[in-house]
Amino acid sequence: MGVVKDEAGKGLPGAVVYVKDHETIGTETDKYGNFSLQNIPEGNQTIIFSMLGMEEVQIAYTGQESTVVTLKEEAATLNDVVVTGIITRHRNSFTGSASTFSGQELKIIGNSNILQSLKTLEPSMNIVENNLRGADPNTMPDLEIRGKTSIVGEISSDYENVPNQPLFILDGMEVTIETIMNLNIDRVKSVTVLKDAASTAIYGSKAANGVIVVETIPPEPGQLRVSYSGNFGVQFPDLSDYNLMNAEEKLTFERLAGRYTSDNEAESPEQDALDALYYSRLKAVRQGVDSYWLAEPLRTVFNHSHNLYIDGGDQNMQYGIGVNYGNEKGVMKGSDRDIVGGNIQVRYRKGSFTFANNFNMSLVNSATEPVSFSLFANANPYYRKRNPDGSVPLLLEDIDIAGQSIYNPLALFNIPNTNKTNDLTFSDQIDLTWRFWNAFTIKGTFGISNNSSETEAFQSPDHPDFIGSLADKKGLYTTSKTNNFSYNGRIVFSYGKLFGAHHNFSANAAWDFSNKDTKRGGYSVSGFVGNQHQNPEFSAGFNQGDKPEYSTTRARSTGFLFSANYAFKSRYMLDLNYRLDGSSVFGAQRMFTGTWSAGVAWDISNEAWFKVKWIDFFKLRYSIGNPGNQNFDAYMSSGIYEYNPDYTNIFGESAIIQKVANRNLAWQKTLDQNWGLDFTAWDDRIRLGVDYYYKNTDPLLVSISLPPSAGQTRIYTNLGGQISQGFSGTLNIVVLRTQTMRLGVNFTFAQNRSKYVNIGDSLEFMNEKGSASVLRRYYDGASPDDIWAVRSLGIDPATGREVFLTKEGEYTFQYDADDEVKVGSTAPDLEGIIGISFYWGQFSAAINCRYELGGQIFASALYEKVENISEEELYYNVDRRALYDRWQKPGDNARFKAIDNLDSTPMSSRFVLDNNVFTLESISVGYDTAARWLQKIKVQGASIRLYANNIWRIASVKEERGIEYPFSNSISMSISLRF
Repeated sequence: MGVVKDEAGKGLPGAVVYVKDHETIGTETDKYGNFSLQNIPEGNQTIIFSMLGMEEVQIAYTGQESTVVTLKEEAATLNDVVVTGIITRHRNSFTGSASTFSGQELKIIGNSNILQSLKTLEPSMNIVENNLRGADPNTMPDLEIRGKTSIVGEISSDYENVPNQPLFILDGMEVTIETIMNLNIDRVKSVTVLKDAASTAIYGSKAANGVIVVETIPPEPGQLRVSYSGNFGVQFPDLSDYNLMNAEEKLTFERLAGRYTSDNEAESPEQDALDALYYSRLKAVRQGVDSYWLAEPLRTVFNHSHNLYIDGGDQNMQYGIGVNYGNEKGVMKGSDRDIVGGNIQVRYRKGSFTFANNFNMSLVNSATEPVSFSLFANANPYYRKRNPDGSVPLLLEDIDIAGQSIYNPLALFNIPNTNKTNDLTFSDQIDLTWRFWNAFTIKGTFGISNNSSETEAFQSPDHPDFIGSLADKKGLYTTSKTNNFSYNGRIVFSYGKLFGAHHNFSANAAWDFSNKDTKRGGYSVSGFVGNQHQNPEFSAGFNQGDKPEYSTTRARSTGFLFSANYAFKSRYMLDLNYRLDGSSVFGAQRMFTGTWSAGVAWDISNEAWFKVKWIDFFKLRYSIGNPGNQNFDAYMSSGIYEYNPDYTNIFGESAIIQKVANRNLAWQKTLDQNWGLDFTAWDDRIRLGVDYYYKNTDPLLVSISLPPSAGQTRIYTNLGGQISQGFSGTLNIVVLRTQTMRLGVNFTFAQNRSKYVNIGDSLEFMNEKGSASVLRRYYDGASPDDIWAVRSLGIDPATGREVFLTKEGEYTFQYDADDEVKVGSTAPDLEGIIGISFYWGQFSAAINCRYELGGQIFASALYEKVENISEEELYYNVDRRALYDRWQKPGDNARFKAIDNLDSTPMSSRFVLDNNVFTLESISVGYDTAARWLQKIKVQGASIRLYANNIWRIASVKEERGIEYPFSNSISMSISLRF
């Protein structure tokens, strides 16, 4: 006899009571928490009390007649649960593939932003390197989880969103990647990456690209606490991959390329002028002119961010108030990003009811550099940057290039052009939770968000673009405004109960809805007298035929979810999920679709027959499902008409068909299968997690070009499919562990392969259009990562011409696009992280290096700055290899064609090179302390950590990186104080 109570002293109905090692001798408590056990074996026994959501209690039974047991709510750690953003699941009964990282783990890697740290920790996640924008603080990353599920390239530019980007959830609310990038890393409690169909099933038609769930730090009960975190860093440009000529080299190259040789007679006036030009430049070089242009627009910057958080309360009510500020200057002068944010959190609990409110605000002010970095990389080093008096000339040389003079990039940079954006976001979310009968929970969530963004760009009337223009056409002011207002809600009904000692069952039913309204407007005016007033009021007005632009869009969705989970003896697990989604994005005839998933798992280590003592945990998993993708234009399937005021009649304005509706446009879904293994051994000294996946996206959504006679240029349709498969894994090994010291090594590895299927020749127009300038092809069996080109056998030593190989295996000097084949793939054979971590008392250190092995790359620098240099491009600086590695005379065994050959060079396999990369991605050293002298000044604890990120990189291909904006390296420091 006895009673089981909760912490408030109330009886707990439905608690399981049984005798250890005698599971058949058990019972459940009644509605008052009372229980009675019969036929307990003689001798000393152990009685176990358990209940879903409560910590298990074991007591010794020695014949006592009655007992009172109190069960406490389970305080789950991040290693015990999987946070999906809607439902929190116990990891041991979870069949899906998910990784969870704490905010502390993220900060060991870096202190800049969440995603940069996450890509080091999670092998299945990849941030595609942006070779154009480099380290631009205002460019959002292109993020993928387990590769691509949608067509990319020129076709993807028709999509409103990035089609392969995962779904982002912040504290249960769907947000944009900009919100995640703007979030202060010191506010993060945990980040969970959901990767397969079983883990992402609750998001249905939005989850094919994976889901990233971010939880911020909630307020905790207790006396008032104040926490401060500051991040400080120095960022400097990385120009190690630039290999440009100096002044003497460039002048020599121009002479050998025929720049100073006239096509006319040797003694013609034209040749005399070219000789004079050459010797004047040679004289300047001999006098020491060797301008290094790359440093002019760049700077070393000091960046900092701060987060202040105050929280407290009692067991019934907790509150938290936070403010944060971040100042991120770019390494190019004129580029920066300032972030101001605030948040208020309130949680109130009364009995079985819980109320929570989360308010967030952020203001982002950003500015873009006035001109592209490429202008400075192109400037010839034999030009003087400044006049003898220190002034900056507008022209470097008054020689026309196809009707244009050679302008000084430094002068263009100093012209007061501006491009600024202000972005203000408010969001508020209310959560109401009612738990009743111990096994049931109802949770309602409602959130609203409003984002207003305004961009202003001013091009000075002094810019060379306006030379020769009339006064009312000089200068240009452009503004655009975008407002996004959205609301969403969700109701979740949950049930969970432990039946007997072995049957754990839970189920969830949910309904959600969302609405997003977008308004866009903008205009351009010209005619400015000077630079003093960069205001449209001081313009001459619109250019002829111009008018303001304005548009509105609305996207709505709703969904119904049912999920169930069953676990037997913590050995066998089953997950079933079904979701019905509706969206205005797809055709009127197919506005609703169903997605489903199923998962099974087997915890072998819990089997009675499994007696391998050195294995702590061994679990096998399998899941299958068909999540969808909604990262598309809100009006993709709708018919759109454009009013034309130039044609009116008695009925009013005419309307022109801009886009024909496709009422049968089907949802893009991905059949996703995942096989997984989780393994730990030797008292957690070895931890291994491996996943293999196979994803079949069918049908794809593509945009097809139409002839002008059709009345529109493009139409969205379903076409073909795409198969992606690969594996990823993490291996952690503790090499040394004592009470005060731990040394560990970690490895991550991943591979992804994709291919198109059932496309046929439907996208042949894209192949033909891109044959001269694009390396991607759309064929059955082709991959979005493949590189297609005509095979090259190199440069003929006798003639300096390139020799090609036809499909029939014949040698030829003639390039034919019909001979192109797959010559490489940008997808590495293997990529991941090799790291080491060390903890000694309060001291810690970590090093993480990234490797990429086996992929290929099209060497753009070789193609554009070593060869393929036209007569016009001789006016710009080029790669040093254009002088030293090109063919000059018969017998030369050179990699590149004749130095005086200025003809266009076709894309061939000669420029496709093996790309193996090794990067020192992160080094950090930290120290935590709660020294007495700190407590004397009311500081309860402090931590400091030093970082070096991306400070060293070695690659098998010498390739310019950061064409429009350079890459950077950083050294930083983080300080945290707890009062």
